Amino acid sequence: PFWGESEQLAARRLLFCGGGMVKTPGPDAGGATGTVVVGTYDGGLVGLLADTGAQAFGYAPHAGCVKALAIASSGRCASGGTDHMVRLFDLAHGKELGELQEHDDTVSCIDFWGTTNLVTGGVDGLACVWRCSDFELLLKFRAHKTAISCLAIHSSGRLMASAARDNSLRLWDLTRGTSAANVMVDEAVDYLAWSPAGNRLLALSVGALSVVDVKLNGAVAIFRDAGSAGLMRITLSAAIFLGEGELLLGDGKGELRALAFRTTNGPDPSLEEVCRLPSDENRVRVKAMGCNRSQESGVLPFAVGTSSGRVEIWNFRPSKTGGAPRPQSFTRLHAIESGVRLTCLVFWSGVATKAALSDPLAAAMQELEDANAAEDLREADSAVRSAKKKKKRRRTQ
Repeated sequence: PFWGESEQLAARRLLFCGGGMVKTPGPDAGGATGTVVVGTYDGGLVGLLADTGAQAFGYAPHAGCVKALAIASSGRCASGGTDHMVRLFDLAHGKELGELQEHDDTVSCIDFWGTTNLVTGGVDGLACVWRCSDFELLLKFRAHKTAISCLAIHSSGRLMASAARDNSLRLWDLTRGTSAANVMVDEAVDYLAWSPAGNRLLALSVGALSVVDVKLNGAVAIFRDAGSAGLMRITLSAAIFLGEGELLLGDGKGELRALAFRTTNGPDPSLEEVCRLPSDENRVRVKAMGCNRSQESGVLPFAVGTSSGRVEIWNFRPSKTGGAPRPQSFTRLHAIESGVRLTCLVFWSGVATKAALSDPLAAAMQELEDANAAEDLREADSAVRSAKKKKKRRRTQ
């Protein structure tokens, strides 16, 4: 430990500086690019390289739990936490950009639209729209009467979906800051996401996964676990779009299943489970998932994070004939035991500068050591000069 540092703080610093990582390569290691950024319960951010699984950086910017993460394609990263702050970083150039203080409570959700705008939502029910060039607040409005649980910006930048703990789901016109639709759902929605083309909206709650098809006049397909009943209910905890009609769903038991969106002869489409990924006894509750859509190799790399801190890097290879996903479509590249209490995860297409987000405590101690060394040199130089003056006076006498 550093001088005056507790063993607990020393262990935390060691972890965020790269200690404690255990990596298990898959049978086909490699083939994915980008950086997986993980938010932790202890207020830290950890970056993992997708190609090797090695830790790229570690940083502890928040005084409380990290609740939300978002990264723009340019590498600008925003994190929100229970300390009511949004912290900003530039992963591509390795520097901290500052912080935003506009919310009166926990910042629960964050999303970028391209590289121009950032939207933050909080437990205070407020939504804030920021300009990324100078992070000026452009718009602030009360999106919900209760805590906002999640939000998602449409690829057009004009529409935003948000959900709150009062079981409300709203669509917003961001150009005016007005509500375009307000729907009450059976369960509070924990996660929202638009499909790659923006034609479908995913809404995940603990008991159901719903997909709204905009082109089919708002038709809804709903998936519920058939084995959930009574006390044996299985919690649905994370989901992402693999394609426009393919989804990946994770649950509280650590199971990963692929779903396919299909239209039927009836009024509503359906969500069908087409396969499950191989089980792993070390994979516990799936906490978050993210994918890198910028890789142009015919495969889609994605990351799965669990509550124990395990991060798995996978490749998904879509069928060339447009068929449903099969077990052979998925390949696990790495399984990384980070040792952190994972809360959220984002997959960025770029590679973070390693010197960027070093631990602030280590940096401060290094700065102090450098200052002390400089002071010692000045004192030594002053002593040498003083000795020369005394010697010169003796000669003149």
